Amino acid sequence: MSDVLDVIPSFYLPISNGNLLLPNVSVAEVVEFQELVEQEGPEYFLGVIQWRGISVPLISYELANEQAFSFSTGSRVAVINSIGKDNERLPFFAIATQGIPRLVKISEDSIESAAEKSGPAEASRVRVDGEEASIPDLLFLESLISTCV
Repeated sequence: MSDVLDVIPSFYLPISNGNLLLPNVSVAEVVEFQELVEQEGPEYFLGVIQWRGISVPLISYELANEQAFSFSTGSRVAVINSIGKDNERLPFFAIATQGIPRLVKISEDSIESAAEKSGPAEASRVRVDGEEASIPDLLFLESLISTCV
């Protein structure tokens, strides 16, 4: 019997100051940036987009994490599966990204802790094969969004 290596297929989602790291199962789809319906709310709440016939709130991870944010020409939107207690009311939310996400396979041997977290929306910072990434606190982000929609 051979040993099975536990690997977690994941995405690097490019943001203004690096990458977010999320397992594939967290990301419903990555789409091109589309028309945004702006709504009143905190600075991190960019508005609502239409995705597969439903309204999905769009946020800036950077602004939620108290960092600088601006749209770039390569902006994409990562639609995220909600995991919190409000997921029936809010099954998805979206994060603005700064380019095309890329796949990465994470194993126990390839990941290590990095610097201290950089803000309230970050669960932790890790280094994967020498590249730093931020693991977002999805429950925190969902709690922020639930106050806006």
